[in-house]
Amino acid sequence: MKRLAIVTIAVLAAAALAPQALEAGVGIKGGFSLAKFSQKPADPLLVWENLPFFAGGLSFESGFAYVAVQTEVLYVRMGGKYAAAELEFRFDYIQLPVLLKINVIPAGPVRPFISGGGYGAYLIKAKGIMGGLEPADLTEDYERLDYGLVGGAGLAFKLPGIGLSIEGRYNYGLRNLIKDPALGESMKNRCLMALAGISF
Repeated sequence: MKRLAIVTIAVLAAAALAPQALEAGVGIKGGFSLAKFSQKPADPLLVWENLPFFAGGLSFESGFAYVAVQTEVLYVRMGGKYAAAELEFRFDYIQLPVLLKINVIPAGPVRPFISGGGYGAYLIKAKGIMGGLEPADLTEDYERLDYGLVGGAGLAFKLPGIGLSIEGRYNYGLRNLIKDPALGESMKNRCLMALAGISF
């Protein structure tokens, strides 16, 4: 009975303290992305350049002082461009990153952090644009699902009632986007992002 009483008190104490220790929030993020394909074998006549675009969506975070889990639902454009031929490949995805966030300094108004994890993404549409020609629908020519690794760092600013953040992030695609590739042939997504967010 004594052990049961001790365990019961410990469980009740943990339950009482958990809501105070656990931090959770929802927010919105938006920013700028630079995407570029990594293609093998390399084609000296087609060197992909960065494709700039907007990225943004919702974020959800829960955790304790030093560690948090952050999940997001983002609209992201991957692809690349070849300026010499006025060629652009625009691959629009709904991306779901899941990140482990480490708060280097867990208290105070300015809190630096690092984050890392993985992402999964679903291709909504893919277009090929060349010069003044009508855009070509490439959606069925490439894999619908993509996945890869994500790493980044940033600063969180804690204000009364809200939080602000700025961060840099790199997406490293692992999925070969080409359907039925030849031996040694691959095309994978790479993307650098600069994001700002507000959370509640």
